[in-house]
Amino acid sequence: MTQRDLDQANGLYTALMRAVVAHPGGRDDSAAMSEVSRLCARAVEVVNDLEARVIIRGVESRARLLFSANGHVGVEAGPLQGVAALKFQMLTALSNFRGRLQMLRYAPSTPELPALKERKNVRVLVVEDDYDSAESLRKLLELCGYSVTVAYTSQEGLEAAEATPPDIVLCDIGLPDGDGYEFAAVLRKQPGTARIKLIAVTARGSEQDEKRSREAGFQLHLVKPVRPERLLKELDRPAKTADESVP
Repeated sequence: MTQRDLDQANGLYTALMRAVVAHPGGRDDSAAMSEVSRLCARAVEVVNDLEARVIIRGVESRARLLFSANGHVGVEAGPLQGVAALKFQMLTALSNFRGRLQMLRYAPSTPELPALKERKNVRVLVVEDDYDSAESLRKLLELCGYSVTVAYTSQEGLEAAEATPPDIVLCDIGLPDGDGYEFAAVLRKQPGTARIKLIAVTARGSEQDEKRSREAGFQLHLVKPVRPERLLKELDRPAKTADESVP
């Protein structure tokens, strides 16, 4: 990245911070969402670094919850709830983005298109209703050798899992036609998918959310934005690690 790109990215970081702090949240605001989407799109365009782009896409995904009337309901972050919890998560993500930019000033960035790794014989099903987040995951995993299927609703995910049982499922909790807890519970009851590795990837990070994930059948609960290296490390763990935690 050039110095000019980094300067532009820092300016976009500042604009996004102001947008999050200044808006009250908890109400439908298409104009605010449009502006944040514009800023995020520009940041993704400017920053040629996979980790930074994943963070920004996570910020945009949370903005859709913040700038809607009901998106904040049920969101928790420690003692914070609702709008306050969402803002905390977004500001934390933006701080991570800022830290990443600082690192890129002194070290080579991770390119958007890393070298292809040897093809793995592992099928991953991504269930995620946010198109950009889903495509980011698809691109990352395919470049790392995984075979990836993407579903944007719970029903699509169930149909995909039934047609070709995956080895691993990465599932958001908030889905347009249900939630990830119900989705996981259904997979656990079906013989063909009862013992696959289930990983929740969600903006919901409270202890209660993690407890519900475990009860539904998820072996792991990752809170967005997830560092790519952390995700890839979890995917590469031996399958028996997932099996042993299934009752």
